[in-house]
Amino acid sequence: MPPPLLSIAGHDPVHGAGITADLATWAAMGLDGASVVTALTVQNARGLTRVEPVPVDTVRDALQAVLADGEPAAVKIGMLGAAAVAREVSEFIAARRCPVVLDPVLAASNGRSAFGDSPDEMLQALRSLMCRVDVITPNLPEAQVLLAGGPVHLDALRALCRGGAVLKGGHADDGASQEDPCIDRVVDATGRSAALAAPRLPGTAHGTGCVFSAALAGGLSQGADLFDAAVEAKLRVHAGIAQARRTLGRPHVQAAPALESAHLPTLRWLADGSDAGAPSSEPFPPLAAPIGFYAVVPDADWVERLLDWGVRTVQLRVKSGARSPDAIRSEIARAIAAGHRHPGAQVFINDHWREAMEAGAYGVHLGQEDIESAPLDALREAGLRLGVSSHTPAEMARAHAVQPSYVAIGPVYPTTLKAMRYEPVGLTRLRAWARWYRPRYPVVAIGGISLERAGGVLACGVDAVAVVSAITQADDPRNATEAFMRLHP
Repeated sequence: MPPPLLSIAGHDPVHGAGITADLATWAAMGLDGASVVTALTVQNARGLTRVEPVPVDTVRDALQAVLADGEPAAVKIGMLGAAAVAREVSEFIAARRCPVVLDPVLAASNGRSAFGDSPDEMLQALRSLMCRVDVITPNLPEAQVLLAGGPVHLDALRALCRGGAVLKGGHADDGASQEDPCIDRVVDATGRSAALAAPRLPGTAHGTGCVFSAALAGGLSQGADLFDAAVEAKLRVHAGIAQARRTLGRPHVQAAPALESAHLPTLRWLADGSDAGAPSSEPFPPLAAPIGFYAVVPDADWVERLLDWGVRTVQLRVKSGARSPDAIRSEIARAIAAGHRHPGAQVFINDHWREAMEAGAYGVHLGQEDIESAPLDALREAGLRLGVSSHTPAEMARAHAVQPSYVAIGPVYPTTLKAMRYEPVGLTRLRAWARWYRPRYPVVAIGGISLERAGGVLACGVDAVAVVSAITQADDPRNATEAFMRLHP
């Protein structure tokens, strides 16, 4: 069994935030958790009225007792309650090598202070602790305090810790309206940054910061990078607010919400200080028909053959290095013409969007690098359908930002067709990620899918499987094609 994560935070008696929200979040992610209480609170559904820090020696002993069971997979730090507690936790963290996330809780949502010391003493202790953590997750008011009233920039926040930062956007900037998206800004240890956006939901919910930082720590404990972990954290918080537990006072964020496409954030990479968060204003046209079995083939001969056999969704994937530009243009034109001859055919051209537009293609399929450089507005205005590949949560959010006609997830299994910089997704993640995309997008699974594996892949809730070598390298390609087609209703 993997080691548990460790929550070091305050206790909320009404289970809206703090350690119980952290443990519930990890349980929803399939992760085990342990906890050390740093502060007891007097609060109910209407708000916080008092904070009582746990004695420092009790915190120290509790941390060592938990540590005796083994090193944690990750640590999430929340409310500390007192500067002395913050200093003790800082000493504990200094010896850890696992990911450490700090949610710098300075005040409750009703404005009451979350500590009993002077602000200067608490901030000094927090700054010493931040130097030892991997990620900090302040909201805008917290960031302004941590930066002593200076400009709130991602690089300035990143400089406070040893890794990255997430500036949460739940507290609306001045002038923000309900129609404006809620944008979180993320920067990693290298300085790369992104904006994660989701529709701003009406009202508020108690515990969002705790659920976000706990989910972030959960993702990091599983080897995700900061952007992938932040996408899942924002997804869970947005769904948790939408499905909040209603009480007599404040609603409590749902730590174990149902996840689907309505909650998936969009991702835009930020460059040179630019900012963006909202998705494209218009989606790409929807598919004209269900995908069905999806064949990915290297030349127009294969496209023509498969369409004659009854396949109705085919992708031409011809690589630039193997053919001259004129030969590639000829292959693309033949493939598109073959699609026009077969009613209901959906022929996609991989990568070569210029040639596809010139030849009047039905659609194009692009990788993540291509959607950064291709003229998406021109493709959309030309009426082309768009498919986008995704391999990680961050790439899923990036695909969602351009609102394609369908999405692909892979590689599901190892593939020998080309070198992959991604580990196989596997069925467990495929099942979860397919839910994140549904019902908004048709979902295609691709990568290492044989006929024997296809049934299990389809059972994960995807709309279609896409294959390459299972057809092109089959002993009897037509028989294999017909077998795959029978699996797709």
